Amino acid sequence: MSQTEISCGLDYITTPDLQSCLTEALHCNYSFIVSPIVHPRFRRQHVMNVGKTGGFTRSDMVLSPQDWTTRLVGKLSSYLNVDSASPIVRQRHEDCLNEELSYCRGLGVPAIMLTLHGRETNNLARILQTYYETSHHISLIWARVPMVCNKLLRNHVDENEENEESWNETWFWWSKFHERLEWDKRVGVVLELSADLPSEDLLKRWLGEPVKAIIVPTSIFHNNKKGYPVLSRAHQQLVVNMVEHEAQVIVSGARRSNIEFYLQYLYRLWKRRPNPADDPMLSYARGWEDYLQTPLQPLADNLDTHTYNVFEKDPVKYDQYQKAIALALIDLQKNNIKTTNKDTSILEVMTEKKEIAQGDSSSDTNKVFTVMVLGAGRGPLVRATLNAADITNSKVKVIAVEKNPCAVVVLAAQVREVWRDRDVVVVPGDMRQLNLTPKADIIVSELLGSWGDNELSPECLDGAAGLLKPGGISIPCQYKSHLAPISSPRLWAAAKAATTGTVTSKDKNLETLWVVYMQNKHDIAETKEVFNFEHPVKGVRDHNGQEMSDYRGLPLTDNRRSATISWDVRQDNVMHGFGGYFDCLLYGNESISIVPSTHSPGMISWFPIFIPIKTPLRVEKGQVITATFWRCVDSRRVWYEWIVEVGNRTTVLHNSNGRSSEMLL
Repeated sequence: MSQTEISCGLDYITTPDLQSCLTEALHCNYSFIVSPIVHPRFRRQHVMNVGKTGGFTRSDMVLSPQDWTTRLVGKLSSYLNVDSASPIVRQRHEDCLNEELSYCRGLGVPAIMLTLHGRETNNLARILQTYYETSHHISLIWARVPMVCNKLLRNHVDENEENEESWNETWFWWSKFHERLEWDKRVGVVLELSADLPSEDLLKRWLGEPVKAIIVPTSIFHNNKKGYPVLSRAHQQLVVNMVEHEAQVIVSGARRSNIEFYLQYLYRLWKRRPNPADDPMLSYARGWEDYLQTPLQPLADNLDTHTYNVFEKDPVKYDQYQKAIALALIDLQKNNIKTTNKDTSILEVMTEKKEIAQGDSSSDTNKVFTVMVLGAGRGPLVRATLNAADITNSKVKVIAVEKNPCAVVVLAAQVREVWRDRDVVVVPGDMRQLNLTPKADIIVSELLGSWGDNELSPECLDGAAGLLKPGGISIPCQYKSHLAPISSPRLWAAAKAATTGTVTSKDKNLETLWVVYMQNKHDIAETKEVFNFEHPVKGVRDHNGQEMSDYRGLPLTDNRRSATISWDVRQDNVMHGFGGYFDCLLYGNESISIVPSTHSPGMISWFPIFIPIKTPLRVEKGQVITATFWRCVDSRRVWYEWIVEVGNRTTVLHNSNGRSSEMLL
């Protein structure tokens, strides 16, 4: 869930009186404190399985159970390095780490913060796996990493070289550590900001990681003219971006000003951000960020009232449909003038066109056009058609085709009560099995899924091709699916752990397409086109070049597809899957799109698709990602298969024969 309020904590290097420190922070309106579990200067002579007289830290009775479990993040000793090259140090630190973890388990703290020292974290990951498997109360693990590796920064002389390797290094610390824990969603990163910031591309990569908190040192604040602490513009934007991605803020370091002033500044900074209410999509998607949903199957299942109600709230989609239908009616009127006035002068034809454009209903050529709304639902496209007819001064007969019995009841009621003065007819049934007269001049449908064809729009419209006159108009007339490789440990972990029905199956979940409003993700490369569909469709041709027909005389179509797409990797990253989108040409120049670069402003009907891969792939700058997707069809279902190659590594074939996910015909 996206942040509506900023949550700030106060980091204490040491807490001689824990109750006083917590009271001070809460009095200044901080939400929590970060406190070391053991005094930073205390060194233990710890021998495993040997009891000692006295404790190694304070009693848990200094705070109430509620304070321990909601207002304190336990900080493990930062010097502990269980992956040290020295066997003696490694074992001693492992014993101390287990002792502190065990104490945190008893306290029930909500999160435990530890410090990463480098890329070697095999032993640390092993210890934490054991901790999770043996704990009943599971605390979150926060891995603290600096934004830049100061050791590399000091060693490099070439400024350009330092800006790449030094900033990349700490990301590798975190990424490899998280990979060893199988991208566990209970493990997050705490990023310590530095005075200097890396390039925008490197910052965007961090936005794709599960950043639980950012540490803002007081040393990077500077005082304004009034003596209050403020941040540079670059740091301001980074803090806002991180909080929008659900990160909390921790103020740390020497108190160069009143600690309350830092919090007040952060609150003002958050409130000055652009109002999310100005973007309908952000307002609509609040609470659904990174929440996986299985795609709808409206052909196999009837939609419920709640789903219809959500779709009908989209003003942009139906406005675009209305404009497209109006354009189609104008074109039909123009064609009708040409047909009925073959022997008239050019001047008369132009006069007729002018009358139509000006809304003169006295024109004799203003015939009745048949518009079929296929999959009419509760009637939003019927309303759009009638509005378009009024705008263009056209006479239309609307035939609403709907297979859902509940929606048919609503349509019939509207015909009696709302559209009683209009020529509207409701036809219950499956559009693929009907044979109606008169044939339609225009067929209008909204059968698209989040990846364009994934709700079987091609199969539905091909089956209903007999309802359209030769040369008739289909709205939409074309749609394309698009893909981009993405990095998102959160989405991948959520897919792995998702429950479909009453069963959780990692293999099945990682071969399933998920509808999700993706927030915590990073695009590894640009979005590219995959599949393309057009309507009315032309039939496949035989070896003689003749168009083939089925038993009803309709064009014989083949909706199987395959596509191979390649992307150049711009920076080191980890690929967890793909983001899927679509764009659609309705008619003329009217279109709708959820592709990020061309997204229809304010349109809320579709979230993107997340397509995971079973094993995340680590990709390096300069490598090429190559993915092949197949759209497979048989007599009763449609499904996708996919495989990915990076260098000499290849994933398994995903969803072979539709074993994990399919769309039923």
